[in-house]
Amino acid sequence: MIVANMNLHEVYADLMGEMNKLNWKRDALLNKAVGVLRKSEEFPASVMYDYQIQSSKNQYIIYFYREHPFAPVLSGYLCLMFDGNKRYIIKWTDKGIPEILILTSHFLQRYKERFLKQPDLSANEVAVRFLSRNRTLRIMPIDERINKRIEEYGEYAGEGFLAQDGFCFKLSGEETLDGEDPIRISFFTTFMPLTEMSDTQREAIFKELMKDIDELGAN
Repeated sequence: MIVANMNLHEVYADLMGEMNKLNWKRDALLNKAVGVLRKSEEFPASVMYDYQIQSSKNQYIIYFYREHPFAPVLSGYLCLMFDGNKRYIIKWTDKGIPEILILTSHFLQRYKERFLKQPDLSANEVAVRFLSRNRTLRIMPIDERINKRIEEYGEYAGEGFLAQDGFCFKLSGEETLDGEDPIRISFFTTFMPLTEMSDTQREAIFKELMKDIDELGAN
């Protein structure tokens, strides 16, 4: 079972080792989930199934999501981790740079309050909505212009994610073991829609975007 005192390589190995079972279960549930989504009268709509792998006791959510009646059905899975009375939702990358993404309760609450504005949604529903709507997360260096409290968190708060729905503040780090690829980790701490950020914050984000555009032009 994945627990908080495991190192990142152990967590990532566990998650990757169970992907074949997760993919099989997702495929087995697809027709059932699509049938439910077709009957939905309200959108966005999602269907979630709890799934525990008996050998590891790891708990997962397998989800299916449709933004509107004519949108494609998106699917995926999340892992639940418990640390005492704290509950975290884990998403991980299986391509490119190995990375573990952890959605904290505070982040999900702020996304629900500030963007979705649907107070009755559960944490699982909010996580599915966020990940389905924001499938591309653009990493961005930040400083005190974007995060006025950056000095409180030091080097771990030096970057964030720009998403379709707004800006994700996070704490990030990396673990390297001899002979192993480094594993990155990102704790999503809070969320802000761009419309609710200050002019200074939006200007700083725009300048960071322009840096990337200039670099592409130079190449």
